[in-house]
Amino acid sequence: MTLQAEPARPHDVNDALDLLRRLDLPETDVAERWGHYFVVHEDDGRVVGVAGLEVHGDDGLLRSVAVNVDYRRQGLGASLVEAALARAARLELRSVYLLTTDARDYFSRQGFTESPREKAPAAIRESWEYTTGCPSTAVLMRREVTRR
Repeated sequence: MTLQAEPARPHDVNDALDLLRRLDLPETDVAERWGHYFVVHEDDGRVVGVAGLEVHGDDGLLRSVAVNVDYRRQGLGASLVEAALARAARLELRSVYLLTTDARDYFSRQGFTESPREKAPAAIRESWEYTTGCPSTAVLMRREVTRR
């Protein structure tokens, strides 16, 4: 079976939160915003990858992109990012933003470009991730949403 991103289901949330904890990523607001999350399941049903899209006004915030260390370098992260971007297109969002402290190069390869933090839309600046979840040294990145 080929592993690929698929829409998360309610019963995936606990496994996804466990994965985020193991990778030292914040889990705040993840369960509350579970409606636009995606997961990758292993054959046995375990969640081995997760990513979410938070909707903030006309823009989105990519959150919690995580892949179990044993499953990296298989394109799963890219599959999760593309699933979130496809959802953003269906929702007719303008842009998707993200904050990162250590994955700038990875997200650049996914088509995101650096953006000054102060240029983020007000709704993004008011998110938990922007105000509390990431340090002020985190890089803000943006990708325009391609309409399909």
